This record gives sequence, structure tokens and C-alpha cells, in this order.
Amino acid sequence: MLAAGAGEAFAGVDKGDRAPELSGLRDAAGKAVSLRALRGKVVVVTFGASWCAPCKKELPVLDALAKRYTRGKVAFIAVNIDSDKAKGQRFMHGLGIGHMRAAYDPQKRAVRIYDPPAMPTIFVIGKHGIVREIHKGYRSGDEKSIAKVISSLL
Repeated sequence: MLAAGAGEAFAGVDKGDRAPELSGLRDAAGKAVSLRALRGKVVVVTFGASWCAPCKKELPVLDALAKRYTRGKVAFIAVNIDSDKAKGQRFMHGLGIGHMRAAYDPQKRAVRIYDPPAMPTIFVIGKHGIVREIHKGYRSGDEKSIAKVISSLL
């Protein structure tokens, strides 16, 4: 199942909400990561960490999916929530992530706002900044459902 079931609500961001800005997040080069700068694109944001076993499987698969969307209509952001940014960077680098933008949240600002119900959790945000789907956890094949959601929003 791709999204929260009927009547299921999350404490943080829910389907249909305006996606909050990713306040305080920086990429490996120290540049700010902003949803506002991506308005007009479908944005796929996933939250994960080095200690999350399913994240280790999900991130390379999402990176391969991101490679399919090279025309600039879709942006993928992998938010690493490790408290030690260097550890998060080693984790992301070790997975060979090259098509997603890695962002780091060692102070847990974005993770407190979004309050993902599991690690990993994917938020698919439409072109106008509204959360259209939430997918918690990872199982092999989930990328097919994510791709269908992305296609429906393009």
C-alpha cells in the first residue's frame, strides 16, 4: 500500500497538507535545500538514517528511479537524520547516491516538523507544494508504486 489508509493520520504532515519548508537542511556542499526553489516540480522527499536497515535498501532503488526523471520535472531529496552529519555523509556516499540530492538534518528540524511515522518514509509533493502521497517503510517493488504516483502528478 502506498499511502496512509482512510482515516489514518500522522502527527506531523499528512496527505493533503501544504508541505512545510525543509528548514535548516544543507547538502554535502553546505548549500541550503529548499522546497520553495522546487515549486513547479514534483518532489519526492524520503527520510532515513544510517542505522535504518530498510533505508539501505530503499535509497539505491530511489536513486535509480530518480535517474529516470532527468528532464527536471521531478526532484528527489534524501533527508538523512543522523545526529553526526559526517556519519550521514559517509552512509550516503557509501550507497553511491548520485541522482538524488542528499540533505542532512542533524539538528532534527525537518524530521520534527514532518514527523515521519517510520524509517524510511517518503512524502510525494505535487507541483503546487501539496503532499499527495505518504509511503512508510520499504519493501522490494515499492518503487513501482512511487513511479505511478509521480506519473499521475506530471
